[in-house]
Amino acid sequence: MDPLFHFLQHILQFACSKAGLTLYTLDPFLATTNIEAAKEALAKALEITEANVLITQEAGSDTNYIRLVEAVIPETRIFNFDDGMPFISPRFPHLRLPIHTGFDYSEKPGMIPLSDMLAPTMNLNGALKGKIVDGKTGLLGQLEIGQDGVPTKKGKVLSNDEVVKSGVWPEFSSTLKKQYHEVEGVGVIF
Repeated sequence: MDPLFHFLQHILQFACSKAGLTLYTLDPFLATTNIEAAKEALAKALEITEANVLITQEAGSDTNYIRLVEAVIPETRIFNFDDGMPFISPRFPHLRLPIHTGFDYSEKPGMIPLSDMLAPTMNLNGALKGKIVDGKTGLLGQLEIGQDGVPTKKGKVLSNDEVVKSGVWPEFSSTLKKQYHEVEGVGVIF
């Protein structure tokens, strides 16, 4: 996995925890060994989870994940966020925000760079509209994966408390417990 995406994945975990969102993930290495299975896995995951947001790394491990997304969601090749209209995909009607970790729109008009999404509005409570986010709020959505690497159905959703207690996200848990933990990557130590 790309070290930048690995780092951003931890930021995404904290953001989902704070905002009360459930995070489902797919194995990015499937695309390095079987691109067709990776496409099928992405399509099935979007269908099963009815995801509103898709966040993907731009590229890594000699794999262009943007092209993979475009193959599964062709609307991302022709849609243009500059028109001010909401993203719509007839294949995945719940999807509203395809996001990538790159820094530009060049040749990616139907996807938003993650850096454009990072705007502190200081209005999280207003955005949550009274929803209470606490230790019981769902955070980690699990997918049951077949032998081919393709999701078959949704599994259990772990709450914030369960994620910390189980240590399933070691960086997340150790940070909340104020423990030292090295994050793998090039020159990245936390």
